[in-house]
Amino acid sequence: MKIAILGGTFDPIHNGHLALAQAVVDTFEVDALHFVPAFAPPHKSCDGITSPFHRFAMAALATVSDERFLLSTIEADRLEPRYSVDTLELMRQEYPEASLLFITGTDMYQDIEEWKDYERLFTLASFAVVNRPGFPMREDVARFETLGPEARIPLGGSPSVYYLPWVDQDVSSTQIRRAVCSGGLDRWVPPAVAAYIRKHRLYKSNLTH
Repeated sequence: MKIAILGGTFDPIHNGHLALAQAVVDTFEVDALHFVPAFAPPHKSCDGITSPFHRFAMAALATVSDERFLLSTIEADRLEPRYSVDTLELMRQEYPEASLLFITGTDMYQDIEEWKDYERLFTLASFAVVNRPGFPMREDVARFETLGPEARIPLGGSPSVYYLPWVDQDVSSTQIRRAVCSGGLDRWVPPAVAAYIRKHRLYKSNLTH
C-alpha cells in the first residue's frame, strides 16, 4: 500500500493544495492521500487561526469528489500542536507495511534542520518536495531526484527525496483570506469552500494572520 501525507493549517484549503495533491497521486500512483489539518501548527503563532472545526469542514468539502483523498484527524484529535515526526510515527504504527510519502514545499524544506528530529523523518517516509516561488530546492540536506510532469515513480524500498519543480503552487492562504473582501475568492478555492466561507463569514475580522 502506498500512502501520501499532506499536512498543513489549510486556512483555508485552496486549489493549489488540490493541484498539488492530484500531481502527487498521479506521479507516485498512491492508493490514498491523507490530508492532515493541524490543530495548531507548532511553528506558527495560534493567534488568528480559524478554528479546527471550520478548517476541517472546508477540507472535507474540497476533497469529497476524489475517493483517493482522505481526511485525517490524527493531528486535530490531540487538541495541541503536533510535530511532523510525531504524525509520521503514528502513521507508521497504523500502516506498518505501507510506503509513506510526506509532502512539503521548498519553502518549508529550506529550514528542515529546525524541524523536530528531522533526520528521523527521512527514515520514516519518502519526501515529495514541491516548488514554491522564491524558494530554491536545498541540495545540501539530502540527495534528491528531480521529476518531470510525465514521471511515474513506484514507491517502495528505502525512503527517497523527490523534487517536483513543475507543480503550480503560486497561491497562498494569505492571498485567499484577503480575497474574501476584494471579491476574488472564487478563483482560488472550490465552489463549496467559497460558499462555506461566505455562509460562516470567515476571514472578515482578521486579514493579518
